Amino acid sequence: MSLFTTNLMLGTFSIASTFALYCATSFAAMDPSFELDQKSLKQLNISVKPITPSGVKKRRGHSIKANSFKVAAGNVYTVKQGDNLFKILMRDYALSNDEAETLIEDIRRENNIYDIKKLKIGQKINIPHVSRSADGTLKGLKSSIGERATQSLALEGSNHRHGLRLEAPEASIAEQVRIDQIKAVWGQLVPVNVQEQKPLKFESTTFSLTLDPQRYPVFSAYDGARIIVDQTSSIPPLVKSLITTKDPSVRIVTETPDTKRLLAAILDSAGFYSVEPDFNLEFGADPKLRVQSDFKVEKNADSLINQDVTLINSNLNSLPDSLSAFLKKEGFSVLEPFAHQSPLVSRASMRQLLQVKTDGQHTTVDRILDSLAIPFQSHQNIDIFPAAKNGISLSVKVDRFFENSGKKHVVTSFDGDPITYTLFRILETTGYCVVILDNKDDFRKVSEKILLSLQIPADYANHKMWPDAGSNYSMQMSGFKIEGQNIPGGSLFVTDRPLDPIIKELLKENGYAIKDR
Repeated sequence: MSLFTTNLMLGTFSIASTFALYCATSFAAMDPSFELDQKSLKQLNISVKPITPSGVKKRRGHSIKANSFKVAAGNVYTVKQGDNLFKILMRDYALSNDEAETLIEDIRRENNIYDIKKLKIGQKINIPHVSRSADGTLKGLKSSIGERATQSLALEGSNHRHGLRLEAPEASIAEQVRIDQIKAVWGQLVPVNVQEQKPLKFESTTFSLTLDPQRYPVFSAYDGARIIVDQTSSIPPLVKSLITTKDPSVRIVTETPDTKRLLAAILDSAGFYSVEPDFNLEFGADPKLRVQSDFKVEKNADSLINQDVTLINSNLNSLPDSLSAFLKKEGFSVLEPFAHQSPLVSRASMRQLLQVKTDGQHTTVDRILDSLAIPFQSHQNIDIFPAAKNGISLSVKVDRFFENSGKKHVVTSFDGDPITYTLFRILETTGYCVVILDNKDDFRKVSEKILLSLQIPADYANHKMWPDAGSNYSMQMSGFKIEGQNIPGGSLFVTDRPLDPIIKELLKENGYAIKDR
């Protein structure tokens, strides 16, 4: 299928001589981006042979190199003022324009360069080590597109009109789906302009040029320009130059195969006020909710003031609806073009979370024992010397008494009376596990004493409530994480932290059953 057609109105002259005449009369000096190899114009019909193992396509005494190569470790170049990748390769590494075009995409990907025009002074760039064979062609390279790149360049003509036709590989189904997913949400960022969505077409007295919008999707930019996405890297430099010369507002994006890079390239070309990658938001201190976003987009200078900021994610798991609604109230809209709804956690895998409202030491003790399914008795008298033994009866009052794993436990508050303290120490000698609470003990200290008495290992810390893998949000909260076979449900988290509605919703979303006592 012909993706675009370039027609050169050449009259009765040969293609090479007419093109030279046109350039001589139209320009004081030839723009290097429009230069053509005259050897390739001597024949009107040019066929392309299969790709050779070296990644080079041959045609009648001329070679067309594949346009993507695996970049191997080689020289390291330090960027100077005024540098760009083309200038570096052609000036310092003696590559031709075609050879530079061959290598530039993989050099850009290897070095994580989003825009070849925006290099930083002092930036280090890895340039592959290459050498030339006897016939002057580059050697030592392996094509990374090999069998997939099936391009043909042909010249068709009659006595009065000749056309330049390029047949490029169609985008894969995955690539097309990816573009369709971006387009599905793009209208929420940029108002769709029907005129801008039409296929690109340029007409002049010497040529006509059209691009198939199915293979080269068109996006509206925020500043009124148009973005052309070349997913298969199949637009030749000559055609790129023709397009940008005829319409400088057109921006051509070539980013494959990484989805996040493609999204970054389209966003960077869209004319927004600000596009910030790897943006993080934090809400609260303890618990702390953290939201990670691949991109934060401010459309104009007033977006932040007007609470019109957009967060864009490229991963497959979507944020919960409750979190998206919460972010919306905070002034952040969320776009997730590639995500599907995250599956809800089954009840079988739910963990218990106990939120203890700190309204007294004994209340804390009761709620912890309840959550551990340990029955207890309140305000009991425990005998130290039973009367039946020697006629002397001595007992001590305790606030809580319970038994667990064959051991007897008592909990009491210490009022500062040394006699009371001595009696409880005597009670320990009779086999009781005694927990003495000081009137200054807070939730953390009371809980530690109870769990220590029960010989349950648990440290008070700021815990990550669920793994971050595959998720764009996380939460940290202080409390005791208790796990073991003797724990109801196998897992218990005990905290005194107040839980906002959004925190409760996200805890439930991630498998916590909340007990609020």
